[in-house]
Amino acid sequence: MAAPARRGGRAPKGKPERPRTQADSGAPGASYRWTRWIAYTAIAVFAIYWGVKAFIVHRIGNYGVETDFYWKYGSAARDLLQGRINIDNYDSKGWGYPAAVALVSLLGFDTFRAAQVLGLLSAVAAAALLYRIHRSLLGPGVALASVLLLLGNHSFLINTYEIGTDMFFFAIALGSMALLLCRSNPRGREILASGLLGGWAFSTRYNGLFLWPGALALLLLVRTAEGPAAIRLRRAGIWTAGFFAAALPWLVVNAVHTGNPLTNSNYINVGYAVYGEGDWDKYFYGGGHKIGSFLDIVRQNPGRFATVMVKNTFDHLQRDLSELIAPAWSIIAVIGGVLLLIERPGRRFGGYALLWALYFLTLIPVFYGARFSLPLLAFWLLLAAWPFVSPALGKRIAAVERSFPLRTVLFLLLWIPTVAQAYQWTEDPGNKERVGVGPYELLPVVDFLREQGPGQALLARKPHAAFMAKMRFVPIPEVGSPAEIRAYALKEHVRFLLVSGIELRMRAQGIRPFWTEGQVPGFARVFESPKALVYEVLPDKPGAQAP
Repeated sequence: MAAPARRGGRAPKGKPERPRTQADSGAPGASYRWTRWIAYTAIAVFAIYWGVKAFIVHRIGNYGVETDFYWKYGSAARDLLQGRINIDNYDSKGWGYPAAVALVSLLGFDTFRAAQVLGLLSAVAAAALLYRIHRSLLGPGVALASVLLLLGNHSFLINTYEIGTDMFFFAIALGSMALLLCRSNPRGREILASGLLGGWAFSTRYNGLFLWPGALALLLLVRTAEGPAAIRLRRAGIWTAGFFAAALPWLVVNAVHTGNPLTNSNYINVGYAVYGEGDWDKYFYGGGHKIGSFLDIVRQNPGRFATVMVKNTFDHLQRDLSELIAPAWSIIAVIGGVLLLIERPGRRFGGYALLWALYFLTLIPVFYGARFSLPLLAFWLLLAAWPFVSPALGKRIAAVERSFPLRTVLFLLLWIPTVAQAYQWTEDPGNKERVGVGPYELLPVVDFLREQGPGQALLARKPHAAFMAKMRFVPIPEVGSPAEIRAYALKEHVRFLLVSGIELRMRAQGIRPFWTEGQVPGFARVFESPKALVYEVLPDKPGAQAP
């Protein structure tokens, strides 16, 4: 593999830093002229494979992370296409992702397919940007190795075909970084574009705010771009202007609807991490938490909050290196990190590391999720790739590598089984996020509900059927009997109740009679299939209209 960038942080003014040549470092691997071809060919093959696979096999979202799309993002995108905003769909995130889905929908796709297209394009963009950034910072060899590791990473594959904000956020965050870091002295328009993408990242997920202090630190303190103080301040101002130009429209919309531009419910995720004790349904639906802000969480038990934050720091790090990437590559990443500390590859790499450290800090307050850590793959895989191109290591084994490409062979011997296992995992019956999983038993139900006309309310445990039938979704609360379900349904003006496997598993006490008994007082069975039933909620008095 090709060589890394020169030591030291400064490049001639106004010129991009050039990586040292393979001959300079003795690093093994592909020559400069081949690495780009291999990288972009691999990305193209990846895009074709998952474009076909996802569109043919993954026709319905699963009951995991894709629930958020059916409940919030998809509905928000539909509303935007009609010029409406329902602020309830933006309780934890801004409009960055729904707006992008709506834009892709204009090409003729339905909302779900538009989200799939956006996810695939985001994955391709993330891979290409990662290659470009790493090539600029440390040379084409490590760029090729890290992009190959990315395209064979199980978390990256799953987030390519699952629809949600994660891959889109990864791509735009990398885009913002690339515009700042791929040149030693970025031009004003590149800095402005970086700020615009940073603002859109914030409008997509609020922890995208990490890009703002990160960019200011790079421009003012780390000085990844050289120049006198006045020029550095001007660059910081340009980046900030771009950030607010992209973020301000959403902040205004949020303020108009809620009275506060920063209104969101992300504090609930923090509260669950601190006080939820592992019971998601009890914490979110049980009504036991009495918090209304992040400060309430801290005040409730400051000692416990501090303890959980320290614990989360080590837990997130350990799980990144065991769940986000394969354990063998985690060990290599640690070695790569040590080598980079010794070799000191320059200020721009230091700035890149700082950005990812800031992003890691934004995740500490919440419970761990590999998808939240998805963007950190860019940094972890760079560390994992580094030992295979490190000049310091290359000098120690130069005698061997003059006659045999030892590190290239070792990389391939480790990488090929990793890729095979990752792709096999996307098909594994034991994987709850495999590409073909989904509630396909709901398709006959959806056909029936569509015949009833849009706009009705459907009581269910998950929003999938309601979204596909263009009905209003009402989640089933924790209840103990059909009578309680009926009282709640009447209160929420619900017309239909869905009874399928997920309702029986997660709301068994109140739902089981609907499956086992022929008649349930206050309800009429109006549709049945082998795996799903639909009941109509009957009105209180004869002759009264149904809700």
